[in-house]
Amino acid sequence: MNRGVGQHHGDLRHSLLTAALQLVAESDVEQVTLRAVARRAGVSAAAPYHHFREKDALLAAVARDGFEALARVQLEVLGGPGAAPDRLEELLRRYVLFALQHHTHYRLMFRTVPTEVGGDEGEALRQAALSTFGRLAEAVRDANPGLTVDEAARRAVLAWAMAHGAVDVSRWAAGLRPGLGDEALAADVGRAVRAMALEPP
Repeated sequence: MNRGVGQHHGDLRHSLLTAALQLVAESDVEQVTLRAVARRAGVSAAAPYHHFREKDALLAAVARDGFEALARVQLEVLGGPGAAPDRLEELLRRYVLFALQHHTHYRLMFRTVPTEVGGDEGEALRQAALSTFGRLAEAVRDANPGLTVDEAARRAVLAWAMAHGAVDVSRWAAGLRPGLGDEALAADVGRAVRAMALEPP
């Protein structure tokens, strides 16, 4: 029997986010509906509207969860031992592995530009995305203190593009170069970003 909207407030939200993530993993994201999410979560069809005004708001919340999980990885690396260039290399290595190991979250994190999502969930998603990018830009500048803030941000965008490109071609790369697994690809990206970031201004 479906649980009603009287389900515990925080538990309902968590259940909806989990159900949405499962459905996206099983099908095309555009086919996911609030009704289907409610059915998967075992709640009434009206229950999702107590937290989310529409499907895109729900998916934005799932995407924000992804950015927050990525933030925990970033903070673990940046707060760890080693010189700044070592931490930057590790940051990119872990970024690629995160994307490959959490593919569904990754798809949702970059499904839309955060500025295109309205409401509170859109704003929360924007802030989460900006924070993760900001940590990357700071890591680039820490690795190469001679860079201006603008140049560090430019190189951070390039680092981001390299990581995303690696994730997008990972299956092709493994097919074209047998033996190139996720770990090796992620390590290659980390080294490449480190070399790029350390180039003189």
